Amino acid sequence: KIWDASSGACVQTLEGHSDSITSVAFSHDSTRLASASRDSTAKIWDASSGACLQTLEIGKTLYNILFDATGFYLQTELGTIAINTSSASFTNAIVTNSQGLQYKGGGLSSDEAWITYNSENILWLPSEYRPSCSSVSAKIVGIGVGSGKVWICNFN
Repeated sequence: KIWDASSGACVQTLEGHSDSITSVAFSHDSTRLASASRDSTAKIWDASSGACLQTLEIGKTLYNILFDATGFYLQTELGTIAINTSSASFTNAIVTNSQGLQYKGGGLSSDEAWITYNSENILWLPSEYRPSCSSVSAKIVGIGVGSGKVWICNFN
């Protein structure tokens, strides 16, 4: 729901996820809102009309999403995902399945079994090295594992 901060009135309800929301973020120009859900999707919304512009079928619940400064990418704990910036001109929302997602730089596969680079599997992770939480920043993947250890993978 979008609320008017001064009056407290509900201005709009964005509907489309089938489970609870885990993260939201506005684009830097405030024209779009991204939401992630336990339904394993992320959605890009037009902030003024409330229209769903794009649905990204991630295959995993995301807990941290953020638009990059250009608005062309959505940064997540799995990596940086290219989003369709021209979707505002479409009358129907675009659905991108997990196989069609394009990641930029370092990342993790949706099953968290691989470290990836530009959507390509690079390093297979044995189960004891798979993340219970993660953070990705262009050429660095940080992984926290259930044993309490944290490890970092750098790309040169």
